[in-house]
Amino acid sequence: MLTRTTSQWAVRIVATGLALVVMTGAASAAPECRQVRGKFTLAPFAAPECTSPVGLCANGSYTGDLRGSSVFVGSSLIPTADTPTTAVVLLTGDNSITTRGGTLQTKDAIVLRTTGAGEFAEVDTVVGGTGEWAGASGQLIGSGTFTAAGGQGEYHGEVCRS
Repeated sequence: MLTRTTSQWAVRIVATGLALVVMTGAASAAPECRQVRGKFTLAPFAAPECTSPVGLCANGSYTGDLRGSSVFVGSSLIPTADTPTTAVVLLTGDNSITTRGGTLQTKDAIVLRTTGAGEFAEVDTVVGGTGEWAGASGQLIGSGTFTAAGGQGEYHGEVCRS
């Protein structure tokens, strides 16, 4: 018959407790993700305030699940072989959406029609932020219109916080 001393049982109980703490900590480290959707308006602005190397900047106002103001600064504007026919260019840039809880930062990849109503579609990769958005990840999908007079659109996606 096997017998255990009190110290052996104590070691076993402590080891089991530590394993539970480690497993609980790993589970709580998983990011908390939520679906977001809403609308935005855009207003272009020019130099000297616009520091974009391609001369394209816009202030925005977000409503819906993300509420606040934004600043977009274009980093590249790339015509394609089809641009002469379609008037569509590829635009990338950085967007900062300032909410009551901090600033959410995204890297945006946009397909923009440069004629007519200026239709666009975009994928915005969440790359972090400040305040409640520190360490955020996820993506936003947007579409709308944008011309020299301004624009508007809708967004939806997922934002995760760790």
